[in-house]
Formats: sequence, structure tokens, C-alpha cells
Amino acid sequence: MLLLLRPAVTLAEQLPLKTYATADGLASDQINRIVRDSRGFMWFATEEGLSRFDGYAFTNYTTDQGLPHRTVNDILETRDGTYWIATDGGLCRFNPNGAPTFTVYLPGEEKAARSVTALAEDASGGLWVGTRGGVYRMEASGGQPTFQSVDTGMPDASGDDTLVEALLEDRSGTLWIGTGTALYRRAPDGRAERYTKRQGLPDNFIQSLLEDGEGHIWVGTRYAGLIRLVDQPGPDRQIVAHSYTSKDGLASNWVAALFQSSDGRLWAGTTGGLSEFVADEKGGHFRGYTTAQGLTDPEVWALAEDRDGSLWLGTQNGGALKLASNGFVTYTQADGLGGNIIRSILEDRSGALCVISAGLYRKFINRFDGKRFTATWPEGVNPTGWGWNQVAFEDHAGEWWLDTGQGLYRFPKVNGVAQLAGGRPKALYTTRDGLGGNDIFRLFEDSRGDIWVSAISGGPASLTRWERAARIMHRYDQPEGIASAPTAYREDAAGNLWMGFYAGGLARYREGRFTFFNEADGLPGGMIRDLYLDQSGRLWIASSRGGLGRVDDPAAERPRFTNLTTAGGLSSNDIWSVTSDLYGRIYAGTGRGLDQLEPATGHIKHFTTADGLARGKVEVAFRDHTGALWFGTAGGLSRFTPEAERPHAPPPVLVSGLRVAGVARRVSELGETEVQKLTLDAGENQVQIDFVGLDFSPGAVLRYQYKLEGADEDWSAPTDQRSVNYANLRPGAYRFLVRAVSADGLTSATPAVVPFNILPPLWQRWWFVLLAGAAVALAVHALYRYRLRQLLALERVRTRIATDLHDDIGSSLSQVSVLSEVVRRRVGADPEVAEPLKMIAQLSRDLVDSMSDIVWAINPKRDRLSDLTQRMRRHASDVFTARDIEFTFVAPDPQRNMSVGADTRREVFLIFKEGVNNLVRHSGCTAAEVEFRILDGALELTLRDNGRGFDPNLDSEGNGLASMRQRAAKLGGALDISSGNGHGTTLRLKAPSDGRRWKMGRPNGKGKG
Repeated sequence: MLLLLRPAVTLAEQLPLKTYATADGLASDQINRIVRDSRGFMWFATEEGLSRFDGYAFTNYTTDQGLPHRTVNDILETRDGTYWIATDGGLCRFNPNGAPTFTVYLPGEEKAARSVTALAEDASGGLWVGTRGGVYRMEASGGQPTFQSVDTGMPDASGDDTLVEALLEDRSGTLWIGTGTALYRRAPDGRAERYTKRQGLPDNFIQSLLEDGEGHIWVGTRYAGLIRLVDQPGPDRQIVAHSYTSKDGLASNWVAALFQSSDGRLWAGTTGGLSEFVADEKGGHFRGYTTAQGLTDPEVWALAEDRDGSLWLGTQNGGALKLASNGFVTYTQADGLGGNIIRSILEDRSGALCVISAGLYRKFINRFDGKRFTATWPEGVNPTGWGWNQVAFEDHAGEWWLDTGQGLYRFPKVNGVAQLAGGRPKALYTTRDGLGGNDIFRLFEDSRGDIWVSAISGGPASLTRWERAARIMHRYDQPEGIASAPTAYREDAAGNLWMGFYAGGLARYREGRFTFFNEADGLPGGMIRDLYLDQSGRLWIASSRGGLGRVDDPAAERPRFTNLTTAGGLSSNDIWSVTSDLYGRIYAGTGRGLDQLEPATGHIKHFTTADGLARGKVEVAFRDHTGALWFGTAGGLSRFTPEAERPHAPPPVLVSGLRVAGVARRVSELGETEVQKLTLDAGENQVQIDFVGLDFSPGAVLRYQYKLEGADEDWSAPTDQRSVNYANLRPGAYRFLVRAVSADGLTSATPAVVPFNILPPLWQRWWFVLLAGAAVALAVHALYRYRLRQLLALERVRTRIATDLHDDIGSSLSQVSVLSEVVRRRVGADPEVAEPLKMIAQLSRDLVDSMSDIVWAINPKRDRLSDLTQRMRRHASDVFTARDIEFTFVAPDPQRNMSVGADTRREVFLIFKEGVNNLVRHSGCTAAEVEFRILDGALELTLRDNGRGFDPNLDSEGNGLASMRQRAAKLGGALDISSGNGHGTTLRLKAPSDGRRWKMGRPNGKGKG
């Protein structure tokens, strides 16, 4: 319910109005029509285009967006959700999801018919179109709208005769048409009737039409005010049931707009201001509101209501005004206040509201009679003093106590504040009477009737108690722990007196002694400006730095403090005043407005001047005996009458914008609850999403929670930001959800959703991986085939070389050896010839032997480990047997007959052969051991003898040992020789079978040798 509707409201009150103009983004300050759509958006038809308001900002549509004319006269959302826009250039259908944004239709070919002035939808879904050239009916047959001119009996003339100003289809299906020269009524069967002054109309120019909740038809005229028609008008009888003009309270007789709000109130927008209908036994009257109550322009041309019950006014030149439901009504000097700076608010013993206010070098006591204030001040009393809040009161005996800069005044009991003006004070208390100072700062009467006085003057601040029974002053100072002046007083339910101090800290006075509390006890920091005891007995503490404190049990020996700050939702930690309403809600006044706290839930609403609150910090707060709340600032006095919390629908939330990698993606102009799923390339992994919630209620502060399914596990912390940006998202499926959270803690019933999928890079996609795998497989296969061909070719070459060496060179060398022996025997014992021939024969045999090793090494048919083992065994047997050396040969397991490369076979065998030869020639041994093993993929050869040995530190290596080490290094292996005089010799070779490098012990030299 709007406070301005209550009987106590007077014409001088400042209404809770917030103005929106072109400076706020509105297309024009001249508004022709306001409409709320089914989503909750507010639409404004202006002289410079169409504006849509979401509670935060305006979105404007002009000729740049496709409107055929800048002047917009009407807006209609049909039951199927289609938006129709009436302009001076034709009828437009709004296309929020596609292009063009507007599709234009012309009801008729005549110029007058192209100027569309009014719209209405009938029960069958047809559209009535009012123009400057008459009425048309539109039907969308086959998707293409068609227009039919409607014969209502209008004259054929043009101008006002055919100018349609208003259209209304009532609940019976009758169409009412307001024109510049008559009122028309078209029955469902097509019969039309025309009404003018002849049928009783006070004026023929019909400006506006309304059917109220009871089915009555109201007609606003241009020159003769407002009329209510009879229930069943006819062509041959008077049709006016009642007529209202400025004599009945209408702000003006030009009634441009009519509206009935959801609470049943009837409103009229006129060229002289806003008027509200008040029913009475005489048929009712109107209460008017003009610029004196805060209207920016008296000409009100449009009326509407938002989803939270606030009334919107569209003016001729002053923009749009939002009249808050249950808002604040503000009083200033125009309402009788002596000054606009409010120092204190209280009630006298009769229950009348009294306000201490100040002006330029003056001070006033203002009494409210329910309509306006009357200001007074006692004659001869100096109005100085800089205290506020608890500075004056009427005590339980009816005596008045007033603060000044020259002492404390006490006035005898009077019949009303007005008598103080000529009354003489009963006493003036100063330092001569025991006061700690003459500059009075705070006053308080406790339950015993004693008066507590705070004073701040040139000397130390002080606290004084005037004991009523003894009529004496008790001063409290440093000995009692009082270091600064008390700035707030409150008595709890147990009779304990609490006081807060200028320098911070809190004291409780009980049984004649003080107990002090400070920040170390949990008290909020800073100056204590106000104390308040709610109906539950909790003590609330307003501080200048620490926010709002609370003590749940003030009578406890060591009370516990609970503090609420901006971290918990307060608008500021600098609190000036505290009070509560009858429903237990706490109100904290700050320099940034007023915070309403619901203690049970912790929900906070924030009220500002936009809700009608007087400008300036809220320094004082008071609840009167009726439950109305009063708040004082330096800009005036505001009244707020709280109501029981009405159930509010959860705020809807919409996705309003979407950008991918900086490029805007199309989203419905009206926002969307769920955006069609997006498939994004790997490079489009930066996504920005804008969203908006719709809430027009007073003190509404929407916050938002969101999460990205696929990346986040839970909702984000509430934030007032309406955009979120995700950068460098990984490939995958995501689902963005957002919901709005109201000040009452309600969340959107359905979150808005944006699903999208970011594709992996080309090289990570399954088909690419499959193709790449196939390509790699083909390449490996081709490489294998190529390698196989190369190996086969190499094998053939090796076989051919081995054959050639064996068959050609080997046989030739054998012939050389045989022939050398033959010649040597023939020449006899001639040493000069026999010796060279013997050397040739021996060299040939050695070459044949070496040739055999080479042929064996390169022969591909000998690439198995067993071939190496067999050749090593045969060589050992030949050599050791010829020298009568016993030997053992340990060979690898035959089942591990792995392939061994030609180089490895050759080098291992030659090292073995050299080792055996050295053993036979130099060791003098009688026994030898050969161990040939495979261990961890490596070939290990150990050759031991029981010969004489040698000292490695004294004996230098010969060419044989050096050659063996070089061959071991060539294999990537390691050769170790250990020996000692008389202890035999051990030769160890460790070489990889797969080409890895080894040191003795472990591969790659890791480990001990």
C-alpha cells in the first residue's frame, strides 16, 4: 500500500519518487505510454523512440533500429507474446529473435491511417488498431497480417473526427473508442453507437478509457474532467453516472491517462498532476499531487505499475517517475518544519510526534498534528547547542527538559508544546548547580525518574545525574572511569542503564557502579552514536567504525557482543541511528541511506533517496506509538510505515548478452532463459556472458550466483556484477547457469542457462587421431618393409662376399700355401730360399685362418648366438687340447638362441680368440675356465687361468690387450683384467647385445664396477 494514500497524507508531503530522464538513458523526456510486459520489463513509448527498462539501464530503439517514425504512441503485448508498436509511421511488430528488429505494416493507404495512435487486443486474438484515420482490425491469416477498416459511424471528415485517442475492449467484448469528437461503443455483433454531449457527455474530446475491477467504464476527457458511465448505456438516454472535475479534487480537467493499480486504487494522470480517487458517501473525490510533492512535471500522460507494485508516471517533459510502493514520505519546511536539519525525534505524553530541528542559527520544537507541523521555541531560551538524538524530552511528570549551549532548561508541565513559547522555565541548571559543563550534549530519563546529562565544553567532558528524589546533582568523572562524554543512553529490561561514549567504549550502570566494555570484549570500534532495545530485549549498538553491534542478554555478568559489518551486507560501518518496526526488523541509519535487517535470516534491504528517503546521513531514528518509523537527516524528515512482509515472487533472471572471442553472438532482445547450445572451435575458448534480474521493489539490491558446469563444482559467492568472462577454457562440454538472489534471500525459480561445447584442436579430434594413427601405422609398415628389403639386400651382399672370400680368395691362399711347401721341399735346405718359402706358407695359412673368421663373421647364416658359442668352443678346444690345458666351457642356455649382429659376433669372438691366445702363450697354466652368459640383455664373457699371472702395476699392456680394449669400447662395452703374481689371470668382457653402452656393473655406468 502506498503511504501517500493514507488519510494523514497532505499535499505538502514529498512523495517517494525517483526520476528517470534522458540523462539516465531514456530515449526522450516526453512519454506517451508506459507498459509492463509479461517478463517484467517496463516499456516507454516516447517522442524519440521506444525504451525498455530492466531495472538497471534503458535499451532504446529508434529509426536506426528500424522504427518507421521516431514518435511512438502505444505498445501492446498480445496474449501469444507478440509485441506491437504504434508509431506515427505505421504499425510495427517487434522481432526480438531475428532481423529485421521491426517489421512495419500500414493499416491503410491514406496518410492519416498510417499514423497509429492506440492498440487493443480482443478476446479472439484480433488486434484493434486506432489511427488518425479511424479504426482498423488486424488479423494474421496465413502469417501475413491483413487490415480491415471498421465502420463505427464516424464522420467521413478528417482531423479530430477520425482521430482515435483511446481503445478499450471491456469484459463483455464491447469495443469502446475515444476520438476527438465523440465516444463510440461497438457491440460484439457489430452494432455501433455514438455518444456526445447530446447523450450527456460533458466533453466530446475523449482522451483516455478504463474498465475498473467492478466493470465500470471510466472516461477521461480533454476539457471536462473524468466521468463514470452508467452500467448499461443506451443511445436514447443519459450515459453518465457521475462526473468529476477539479472541483472534486482532480489536479486538472484534462485527463490524459487512467490506471487501476493492483491494490484497487484508481489513478488519473492529468495535465495538472497525479490524482488518486478516494471513495466516500457522496460518490468519491480526488486527492491531487503536483510538483509540490516532487513531480518533475505536472503533466502526467501515462501510468503503469511494475511487478513489485510501484506506480510509474510518464510526463510530458519531465521523464518517467517511479512512485515506490510503501516508500518514504518526506517532510520539509514546506510542511511547517522550522528547519530541515533534524536533531531529535520523540513523542510527548499525549502521543503527538515532536521533532527538534534546526535552521540558520535557530532551533525549533515541531509538533505534528497528523497533517502538518507547527514550529515553536521558548522565548528567551538560547537555541545553541550541538547535540543530537537524545537532547530534549517531556518527562513522566509532564515537565520539559531542553538542551542548550548555556545549560539545561527545565520547564513546568504545559498543555502542549505550543505553550512552551510563552512559558517561563522552572529552572536553568549550569556548572554552578553541579553540572559538569554547560554545553549539553545528551539527555535521558531513567525508570526512576533521574535525569542523566552529558556535557561537552571547554574543559573535560563529563557525566551528571540529577537525582529526582533528593533534587541534587551527582557528577561522575575520572574516579568512576568516565573519560569522555556519553553519546547514547538506553535502559534494559532489568533496569540497567547502558551508555556509549564519544571516545568509544560502553558502560553498564548497575547497583551504583559502572562496568566498562571495549573492543577487547568484542564491542564494535569507534564512537557509540546510538543504543536501542528491541522488543526481544536485545541491545543494539550503533558505532562509527565497527558497524552494528548486538547484545542478546544485556543483564548477563559478561555479555557477549555480536557485530554486523559491511562484510555481512551493511551498506556502511559508520552507523548513526537504530530503531525497529513492529515486525522485529532492525533499521540502521548510515551516511549511505538506511539498512533494513531481518535478524532471523540476516537478509538486508537498502533504502536510499530513490525510495523517497530524505537526503543526507540518517542521524536519528524513531518509532512512534502507531508503528510508523521516522528518520531525520540534514535534508528533512522521512516517514515509513512498515508492513508485514508480503510474499514476493523470486526474481527472474535472463541472459542478456553473449560474446565469444570478443565477437557478439545473437541473443534475444528480451533476454533468454536458455540459449541454444553453441558449438565453438578450439580458438573460441573465451566466453563472456551478460545477465540481468528483474526486481523493482523498494530497497531491492539483486545479487547473482553462477557456476560453469564442467569447471565449477558449486555456485559462486553472491555478487552484484552482471557479467562474467571465462578465458582460455579447455576443450569440453560446459553449461553456464546463473540465478538472481533478492535482498530477502529468494533465488530465481529457474536459472538462466547457456550450454556450449568447445571442440578440441584439430589434432586432438578422434577422427584426426584415427587418421594420424593409420598414417603412422602405414609409415611404420612402409619403414619396416623398407628395412626388411635393406636387410635382405644386405644379407645377399654378405652371403655373396662370404662365398667369394671362401671360394676365390680362400682357395687361392690355400694354393699359395701348398705351392710354397712344394717349392720349399724341392729346393731343399738352401736357407736363403727355404726360409722365405716357409714364411710364405705360414702367412698363407694365417691368412686362410683369418679369412675363415671374416667369412664366418659376415655370413648372415651365422647371426645366431649358438653360432658364436659353437665357434668359440671349437677354437678353445683346438688351442687348449694342442697345449694339454684342461678347460671348462660354460655356454648360454640353448633356448635363448637370440640374434647377434655381425659386428658384435666378430668383435666378441676376436676378443675371446686374443684372450685364449695370450693365455696359452704367456700364462703357463694347466687349466682354464670359459664362462659365456647372457645377463639383463648383455653378453658376459669371463676367461680364467691358473697360470703365473702378472702385476698390472708393473707390467705394461702389449698390443694384444690394447687391441682387446679398443674392440670392447667399439661394442659399447667394458673389458676388465685382474691378475696377480702366482694367482692367475681373469679377463671379463661385458658387452650389450642391443647396442647400449656399458660399464662394468650396470648400463650407462650407473653402479659399481
